[in-house]
Amino acid sequence: MADECVTEFDKRLFEFIKQGNFEANPWSTPKAAEKLGVKEKDIYESLCRLQKLMKGKFYMYYKNGAIRIQSE
Repeated sequence: MADECVTEFDKRLFEFIKQGNFEANPWSTPKAAEKLGVKEKDIYESLCRLQKLMKGKFYMYYKNGAIRIQSE
């Protein structure tokens, strides 16, 4: 992880995603924001940074009508 570019919240969200099963279960930004105690906007911004900075360790894709997220 490029620590100089990743925020503390990005790290929290990445761990939240790793512990969740969002490859098998649809992702919900409102639920993630509620569980992490932040605004949905913060989740979206962090997802964008993670997608850019975590290439090869973080995947977002669309399947069966929902966003799926996988992290290693």
